[in-house]
Amino acid sequence: MNFSVVTELNFCSNVTCEDPEWTPSSVLLYACVAVLISLTVCGNLLVIISISHFKQLHTPTNFLILSLATADMMVGVTVMPIHFISSSLCLHVSKIFCYVCLLCPSHFTFLSIYNVSFISLDRWYALCYPLQYSIKVTSKCMSIAICLKWLISFSYNLTFIYFNGTATTDTLCFRDCSAVAEGVWSVIDLFLVFVFPCSVIMVSYIKIFAIARKHAKSIQCSRGQHIPRNKKHGESVSKASERKAATTLGILVIVFVTCLLPYFLCVELSHFIPYPIIGYVFDGSLTVLYLNSTINPIIYALFYPWFRICARIILMFRIFNPDSSLINVLTKSR
Repeated sequence: MNFSVVTELNFCSNVTCEDPEWTPSSVLLYACVAVLISLTVCGNLLVIISISHFKQLHTPTNFLILSLATADMMVGVTVMPIHFISSSLCLHVSKIFCYVCLLCPSHFTFLSIYNVSFISLDRWYALCYPLQYSIKVTSKCMSIAICLKWLISFSYNLTFIYFNGTATTDTLCFRDCSAVAEGVWSVIDLFLVFVFPCSVIMVSYIKIFAIARKHAKSIQCSRGQHIPRNKKHGESVSKASERKAATTLGILVIVFVTCLLPYFLCVELSHFIPYPIIGYVFDGSLTVLYLNSTINPIIYALFYPWFRICARIILMFRIFNPDSSLINVLTKSR
């Protein structure tokens, strides 16, 4: 996401490039940052291994979750260290390294946003057109769509950095590494990064919960009709399962939008906030945005029984057993 790098680093442009003093409080802060980054990387790595290893989880929806977890893990590997280093330490870097550091936050946060929007569209289509979904949305089709999404994200953000990067010297202070979106580019970026994907997410989930409510009413009505007990029970369980999956993913989306919104509010209100304050506000909003990558695996652990089962198998090193990829991880009693 391009505005994140732009704003944060521009506020450091007038600061002398000096090394910070090491104090007990700063050491404690860096230790907490290291723990946060470790949780982000390890949590999302568990999701990646789970979906990649266990064949029972090779479904189109889970491939989207795999793509989201990969982007979130890369946020922990690249974006979080860049964010905290640029705000606390002062390093002299090359122009190429500067542009790489600008590209990583833009690319991986862009991917996270569009992964969540794809997940919302996937759930909407599965609920509205279940028969067509099973035929048209195959694992191969979803894999191609995900690869195209990564390629388009990389191409767009690389183009943005190329035309809007402000590095003019071969060596510069890390804090002065920035990309400034002005004029048409600022409008395009705001629309592509925030307005369009968030609109897709909100509209999709409004429709999803409307369908879930309709299913709930149909289940209540079916209880009073003379329908064979086994058939009625099967339909009720199926619809309840779909609603539960939609609700769980809805929580994922709500948390994501909650983490995303403060940053974009800061972007829009930046001209009305005094200079000394706006730097801290942006820094805090960016931290909240990046924390979403840490929170997502916790949501999986709380609401997905298969993730808890997979995590236990992985942490006990049972994935190295023969045919471990064929283990039934969708059985709640395991």
